[in-house]
Amino acid sequence: MRANKTQVMALWAVVMLVLPFAYLPLATAYEPGDEAEVFGHTFTEEYWTNDSINVQTAGGNASFTTSYVHVDEFSAFLIAFNRIVTNDSTEIILPYQLFGMNYKTPENKEVFIGSIFAFLLVHNETFGDNNLPDVGNEDAWYIIPTSTANPWGDVTPDVEAIPVDKIEEGHYRFGMRYTNMTAKVVSATGGFWLSLLFPLMTVLFSEIVIEYDIQIDQTTGEVHAETVYTIGQINRARIGFQDRDPSEVISETMEISAVHYLSTFQSNYNVTRSSSGNRIDPPTSTELLDDNLTITIGDDQERAFDIGLGRKYDLINETSGMTVLEDVNALNALLATNPGDFLLIAWQAPLSAFLFAHMAYGLSSRARSMYNGPGSMATNAQTAFHSSQWWYSVSFPEWNGLRVQQDPVYVAYTNLAEDATAPTGGGGLLLLAIGVVAVVAIVWAVRRR
Repeated sequence: MRANKTQVMALWAVVMLVLPFAYLPLATAYEPGDEAEVFGHTFTEEYWTNDSINVQTAGGNASFTTSYVHVDEFSAFLIAFNRIVTNDSTEIILPYQLFGMNYKTPENKEVFIGSIFAFLLVHNETFGDNNLPDVGNEDAWYIIPTSTANPWGDVTPDVEAIPVDKIEEGHYRFGMRYTNMTAKVVSATGGFWLSLLFPLMTVLFSEIVIEYDIQIDQTTGEVHAETVYTIGQINRARIGFQDRDPSEVISETMEISAVHYLSTFQSNYNVTRSSSGNRIDPPTSTELLDDNLTITIGDDQERAFDIGLGRKYDLINETSGMTVLEDVNALNALLATNPGDFLLIAWQAPLSAFLFAHMAYGLSSRARSMYNGPGSMATNAQTAFHSSQWWYSVSFPEWNGLRVQQDPVYVAYTNLAEDATAPTGGGGLLLLAIGVVAVVAIVWAVRRR
């Protein structure tokens, strides 16, 4: 009974994340600067981090972190859940994050981008068309990081904000670090509720770190935003109520992948190959990618945003401190969508749409002119979250449960160039969300002997 109650409290903790936004002034009364009531800072400041935004409720105290960077008409932000401490002193940590950027293109089209960190997933390796991983058709297991799954009394999960660091002019970095994060292994293809409510399998990650590196080139007007993921080594594993050595549940056949999705709200856009500019149609099967993706917008299809698919990664043994593999090639592919894919994002779509809409409404005067309030904007955003035709993956051919470090790169084309001419046209607004739906580990759940 206590375990079931804790799981319910964990879900309730996620809901608590949205409550501070209820205190934002109504849309009809919103004025720039009102955001200080929630964040303790304004959107006109160059950069800041507030890691102690607290919400008191009848059931306990919740907190989250917000980091923010602002240069001219470009801004970037991170909203991350910290923890909740219930009235019975239960502490719950969940690694939910929403990263976003807001800027105008050289032709005065406004772009608002959101990227969501969701959860982990394991699946058994099989191959489909083109001899590529047949994502979505294998036996699969969700990996749900949460401190409530901790069966080890000598392990204390923790979370800390990595505050905004201005490395040099136009270069900023911030993020979140989760240490000693336990994760429940939940079946995605059968026995979902059974494995969710009972401790059938649990693993311990040394840490999970997500950092956002922003570099602004005001000569070219390009903004490079690198999302730096570090998935720590698996140090412990438990099947049922018995500890197992991680090597017993992780074999040499395992791979680990990051699966992303792209949703757009309110725009005329295309997805193209960065090198040629050729339009790409939504895939109907798994297709290998050998080029970056570019988002073009408007009637003239202005280049607004590049998704640089990371080609290299390092594999590190934390126990010995040795780099086992360095600059290893990753596999990149477009994935066909099917109805089951959207179950991966269903749990966080309402929350992400709510936060996304409120941030866009506060940052964008054009958004405020298009919508009568953040509520109507959130409804539109939530619909788009469930209708994406674009999914892509980055797979790492080697893993063995060791530490993986890899850097995908996002490039925004802005109006920050020093020699930029005055923009023409009426502009427009592109709202899109690039979500890290899952980090997918291709595994046998129990190593075959």
